[in-house]
Amino acid sequence: MRKIVNTLAVALSALPNLPSVAVAAEPAPVPAHGTWADVTPSGVDLVNMLSCENYGSITMAADPARPSDLFTQFNCQGVWKSVDYGLTWSGPINTGHGGTGVSGAGGLAIARGPAGQPPILYSAGIRGTGVGFWKSTDGGVSWTNYRVAPGGDYQGFYPPVVNPYDPNHLLMTGHQRSLIVQSFDGGRHWSEVAIADGMKHIGGTGFIFFIDTGRAGTTTGTWIWTAEATGRKIGTWRTSDRGRTWTKVDSNEHPHGQMQIYQPDKSGIVFMPGFHSELGTGVLRSTDYGETWSSVGIAMDQAVVFGTPKRVYAMYAWACGGCLLDPALQSAPQPGLSGWARMSTPPAMAIGPAQAATVFDGTNYIILTANWRAGLWRFVE
Repeated sequence: MRKIVNTLAVALSALPNLPSVAVAAEPAPVPAHGTWADVTPSGVDLVNMLSCENYGSITMAADPARPSDLFTQFNCQGVWKSVDYGLTWSGPINTGHGGTGVSGAGGLAIARGPAGQPPILYSAGIRGTGVGFWKSTDGGVSWTNYRVAPGGDYQGFYPPVVNPYDPNHLLMTGHQRSLIVQSFDGGRHWSEVAIADGMKHIGGTGFIFFIDTGRAGTTTGTWIWTAEATGRKIGTWRTSDRGRTWTKVDSNEHPHGQMQIYQPDKSGIVFMPGFHSELGTGVLRSTDYGETWSSVGIAMDQAVVFGTPKRVYAMYAWACGGCLLDPALQSAPQPGLSGWARMSTPPAMAIGPAQAATVFDGTNYIILTANWRAGLWRFVE
């Protein structure tokens, strides 16, 4: 494993904890095109463990109705928001009723709100006050906790994924449990999704995704699920009937704590980060909505894939506190069949992202990433 002791963590260990009042980040210089800029707000503590084992930030969510607005959640430090395409951030904004409940270790998902209304924010956590599932309908200020009945006494979950055609249809996986749950009413009620025997793995967290087929009816039931690294013992599974039946489609798995797939359009193309696949490390590509896969890209472990209409990107990281990991950034021009090459990253980007979001400001495509303890990063294509 590419890991060395994070000397940066020692040097920065004296940083103060986040103040209890909301603060706005100082204006940051606009970065040049094609370069990565650290846009982590100055009031955030990325080093100390704080009250809930602080690993930084693992999610980046863009408002589907307002591309200038993005949200992230810092472990133990609440929800933060940007209104200028990720250039500056303010927070914590979870200052309303129930807001302290999303100040633990967790992450966010986002759905389009009713016309003219704020987006719907969902949060799920595994440690501290944020354990369980939470929902906000006022843009992240106030929050309501809903019990996930199939979870029983342990309510730890990774953030849900949202059906692109239905903001109330959610899928979520249990933390370190062989458990998939589903809600059709925005998280008020949950039911367990049956899984195949070959998917059962005690001690690991699977990641699940909707596959957009271009039609609401089939997207509702078409999902990809990938196991946490087991050395190819479990792999990647697919269903097209809401989990009634599952088919193993590859041996590919994901590193501890994260995974992100990428669909550039609705034609059937899906990119998946390669990690332990028999096809090889790097990037895997499907042209049939995830039924079959081929290997593209440079052979090195990857954890997330994201893109713009111009290019496809892939990077590596995993949930390790106090690590220096090569982000292993590679990219290729669309459609991602060839031309993959390494791209440089700043030394301060000591670990790759857990999640990326792409927005368009009317002129440029902008990528925002949540890089665990390395903070938030911004790239103008």
